[in-house]
Amino acid sequence: MAKLWFKFQRYFRRKPVRFFTFLVLYLTAGSLVFLHSGFGGQPSVSPNQANLPAAAGAPAEGAELPFLSDLHLGRGFRDAGEASSIARRYGPWFKGKDGNERGKLGDYGGGAWSRALKGRVVREKEEERDGSAVFRGCFRRPDNLSLALPVTAAMPNMSVDKCVDLCTEKEYPLAALAGTACHCGFPTTRFPLHEREDEQLCAQKCSAEEFESCGTPTYFIVFQTQVQDNRCMDRRFLPAKSKQLIALASFPGAGNTWARHLIELATGFYTGSYYFDGSLYNKGFKGERDHWRSGRTICIKTHESGQKEIEAFDAAILLIRNPYKALMAEFNRKYGGHIGFAAHAHWKGKEWPEFVRNYAPWWATHTLDWLKFGKKVLVVHFEDLKQDLFVQLGRMVSLLGVAVREDRLLCVESQKDGNFKRSGLRKLEYDPYTVDMQKTISAYIKMVDAALRGRNLTGVPDDYYPR
Repeated sequence: MAKLWFKFQRYFRRKPVRFFTFLVLYLTAGSLVFLHSGFGGQPSVSPNQANLPAAAGAPAEGAELPFLSDLHLGRGFRDAGEASSIARRYGPWFKGKDGNERGKLGDYGGGAWSRALKGRVVREKEEERDGSAVFRGCFRRPDNLSLALPVTAAMPNMSVDKCVDLCTEKEYPLAALAGTACHCGFPTTRFPLHEREDEQLCAQKCSAEEFESCGTPTYFIVFQTQVQDNRCMDRRFLPAKSKQLIALASFPGAGNTWARHLIELATGFYTGSYYFDGSLYNKGFKGERDHWRSGRTICIKTHESGQKEIEAFDAAILLIRNPYKALMAEFNRKYGGHIGFAAHAHWKGKEWPEFVRNYAPWWATHTLDWLKFGKKVLVVHFEDLKQDLFVQLGRMVSLLGVAVREDRLLCVESQKDGNFKRSGLRKLEYDPYTVDMQKTISAYIKMVDAALRGRNLTGVPDDYYPR
């Protein structure tokens, strides 16, 4: 055998052209086999796999194959499914029937590919529900419809998707469904979306979608599209140097960055900072780079609480937040960035108890010092700002010496989150506060509550007190 192999090697050494010819023929044959299997239209299945009994783990006939939904489907399959995958974030009663949803998906080929497509489309529908039009509620028809919602289209085969798509195409942030009519517009004083009606008043089925509600000629179902309301997006520095320095003061983690976002949208002017945070500057807070005494910004962010630092300001908006929430938010910022989260090891390690021990007293002294040394202090509770943004932001803008424009405030309401809202998806599965921590923090809450009431101000919200 060895002798024969030696002769074979010697033959090809003498005949290199034949060797390369043989190699080319071999590669060509392999390519043809590969191409044939690729265009055969069906995935190859070995005889052993095809004959696996149900008891050995193979699914019964007609059962779903979840793993197939992760396959990369060809363009033909993907395009066919995308027409049905457009979804909206519906109100609480807009729930389709499973059978109806399955009926809409159709059948796009063999059993395995059909199941793969269905799994993909259903998954995409669930994912897109959280990223498309937002349900705002049921509202009474405005008095002057043509001025409140300037674009109107009749839609005999009305559906939520059709109305939202129309208003998105027309570049309006609001889509209002009124039976067989679709109205588009902006939130304005004529249609402020502040007085929601009972949703049952709008519960009239859509003509094109049995499990959707399209409102009535008197009570409109309203959705917010993905169109940005640009009426409040312009920002600039003050045209002339300000004669007074106004602080936006808060304990760290109390929502100062979010409040700055709201103030800039509401006034059209940049806010400044006692510090310099490059990441905030890069995110659009252009006043971050200015010196805090420049006078070019509408107010100045500060976490300082010393008498000298407080008395440097002529007035202040004092933002107060539930200490339990503020401490956790600042801990996340310290170890995870402005919109990130602290790692599990930080919560379970020595960092968290030490952080609470050092920062909890500061939460109380910060408010007490601003109430004591501040010259003109407007107290705003973070929780009130979230609950009633229109009113609370109006109070803040008035203190800043800027005329309150209601339409601009309504615009802010629709753009209120900005880029600095932490996702609520990642939450601790346990209460990080021990009983001793709660006792200590409760004592600080009582101190702050007494100080506020001593100045004839509203005390801390009831939910500041734990459990």
